[in-house]
Amino acid sequence: MKRIFLTLIVLVLLPLTLDAKRNGEGFFIGVGSGGTYYNDGGLASDLGADMSDVSGAYKVYAGYKFNHEATLEGSFTGYGVYDIKKDGDTLERLAPKSTAVYLNYGSDFWHNQIRPFVIVGAGLLWLDPAQNTIYDEKIFFSLHYGAGLLWTPRLLNGLGFRAAYEADWSRFAFKSDLVGASGGYDNFIGTLYLGVEYKF
Repeated sequence: MKRIFLTLIVLVLLPLTLDAKRNGEGFFIGVGSGGTYYNDGGLASDLGADMSDVSGAYKVYAGYKFNHEATLEGSFTGYGVYDIKKDGDTLERLAPKSTAVYLNYGSDFWHNQIRPFVIVGAGLLWLDPAQNTIYDEKIFFSLHYGAGLLWTPRLLNGLGFRAAYEADWSRFAFKSDLVGASGGYDNFIGTLYLGVEYKF
C-alpha cells in the first residue's frame, strides 16, 4: 500500500517538477503585434494640426529568465506610422521606434503556467521623421514601462503567449521657429499587443 501511495505521489509531483524546470530559468525570444497610442503632449494641437495613426505596432523581444520572479529583457518596438496634418497638408510623417532594456518582474501561478508581470527600464526612442520639420532632435532617451500577462501551457513545452501594454515616455523639444508652440512636450507612445515566445 505504501509503495502504491509513493508511486502516486511521484506521478503527481514529477510533471509539476518538470513544469517548474521548463518555466524556470532560461533564454527566450518572441515577437508581437498590436495597436498603438501616441500622446504628443499637445504639440500638434498647438500647431493647429491633427495627428492620425495609419498603421499598427510590431515588437521583437528577447531575454533571460533568472527564476520565477525576475527576468532581464530587451526589445525593439516599431510604434507604427503617424501623420501630422494641417489644413489637409501633411506637416510631418513620424515612424517612432524604440529599443529598450528593462526588468520584467512577476510571479508564476497555476503550476508555473500563468505569470502576471510589470516591467520598467530605459531605452532610446527615435521618431524617424520623413521631413524633419517639427522636432529639434531625432533620438531621445526614454523611460520604458508596462504590464502584462504570460501564459505558457505545459503541453507546448516552452511556447508561451503574452498579452501586454508597453510604452515609452520622453520629453521632446520642438524647432524654435515654429509659431504657436512653447516649451518642451511630454511624449507618451505605447502599444497594446499580443506576442508569442519560445523559451529554450
